[in-house]
Amino acid sequence: MIAMLLCAIRSMAQQDSYLSQGVFNLGYINPGSYGIDDDGLFCATAVNRIQMQDMDGSPVTTTLNVNGPLGFINSGISISVFNDKIGYLKTPGFNLGYSYIFELSKGKLGVGVSLGMINSKFDSSDWRLPDEQTGDVALPTGDVNTTAFDAGLGVYYTNDKFFAGLSCMHINRTAITKTSEKIKFGRTFYAMAGYRLIFGFTDNYELRPSIYMSTDFGVGKYTANAHLFYEKKYWAGLSYRLDEAVIITVGLELIKNLKIGYSYDYFTTDIEKYGGGAHEFLVSYRFSISTGKRNNQRKSIRYL
Repeated sequence: MIAMLLCAIRSMAQQDSYLSQGVFNLGYINPGSYGIDDDGLFCATAVNRIQMQDMDGSPVTTTLNVNGPLGFINSGISISVFNDKIGYLKTPGFNLGYSYIFELSKGKLGVGVSLGMINSKFDSSDWRLPDEQTGDVALPTGDVNTTAFDAGLGVYYTNDKFFAGLSCMHINRTAITKTSEKIKFGRTFYAMAGYRLIFGFTDNYELRPSIYMSTDFGVGKYTANAHLFYEKKYWAGLSYRLDEAVIITVGLELIKNLKIGYSYDYFTTDIEKYGGGAHEFLVSYRFSISTGKRNNQRKSIRYL
């Protein structure tokens, strides 16, 4: 755990945790996607990711995003809360978001912004520095509890068959410590694109190939996905994250508008031998905040 934590603290550019089911949770990383779905419903999506569970102090990421449309002004709104924990270091935060939605080429284009705060907490009560790290000015020698402003931008396009998005989170390079060498979140760029192929005698199958990637131009993660859906109620998928992991995903609709998903990352690097893989759990619920009648037909492919 000490080696893992040292890597997290000493990196001058901190990175967000990369979610294996990120294509089902775009509200967390792309402000342009807020409220862009055609059915007029809000969507609440919670994710819990546990990595390298065989190690003490293993990384745990928890996120909750709620977003939906304001149809009378062609807009979407969002609220997100999240927490990253690795060893003695915790990084909770929240943001509020807004997007404006344009009609474009038989589809919709969303342009959005998110504004919020990130807190960094380091509990030194049980922390013991290795002898060789003594005097390193990048490492905290006592408790740390700082809060900083955070911002992100995004654009997202979707129609009945296709989606694509690009976003930049931590655009202001959010500083999260007050050591003599400030540790910051690097500007992280996310890109995603996918296609929806319907087939079967009654059009009850959908194949959704997609790509999902992030980079801060120091560290990059690139994932290719293929998810197969049956009657929009059951799905299974296989993904490959370049030079890192093979991912299996399954999910189902428990009751109308309530869906759960699970993915397992089998790391293709040596870390699988020592820390095990990664478990990721997803729950999403779609709901209306209006008593008026809504059209329940789903056209956007960014939702399960």
